Amino acid sequence: MDDEDDPRRPLLRVVQESFLPKSISIALKCILVGINIASITVGVFYFNSCPGQYLIPYYLIISGAASLLHLSLTCLPCAEQDQATSITFANFCAQGVILLFLFIFFIAGNVWVYSLAGASWDDPLSPRFCARVLYLFAFWTLTLIYIGLFLLLGSYLCLLLSLYILKWSIFGIRRQ
Repeated sequence: MDDEDDPRRPLLRVVQESFLPKSISIALKCILVGINIASITVGVFYFNSCPGQYLIPYYLIISGAASLLHLSLTCLPCAEQDQATSITFANFCAQGVILLFLFIFFIAGNVWVYSLAGASWDDPLSPRFCARVLYLFAFWTLTLIYIGLFLLLGSYLCLLLSLYILKWSIFGIRRQ
């Protein structure tokens, strides 16, 4: 079956085509791999160093590993020209399941990390003690994710507003 004849192929191609240049995509993936390896390393090194919230190291290790798995799936070639699209669809579904898991685990990580935010987590005698490096790494990782999401949402809203203004300026005058 030819690529042009397969009705499923164009949809998958549109979904999987990158809108970034390849060099920027590779650079961003390398940065994300470094952050995820650092997350796993901090979680393993400080594994028993947070009795105030013992799940924070688990959060760092599991979210780092799942993110690395997702990044590795994005680097796989989708399909060769002569292969069936079911391989591409399976990869696409696996990425969706991993992203759903990461989203749910992100919410759980927020609960675990921000539950210590107002407490004296850096006092070794406190029952809510957590190692400084471990807590601050988890805290700032989550906070930077929120900052990135809000910047992405803000730029998307600015794009929509500019498209609305452009549409109004082009088509709004002709209606009179």
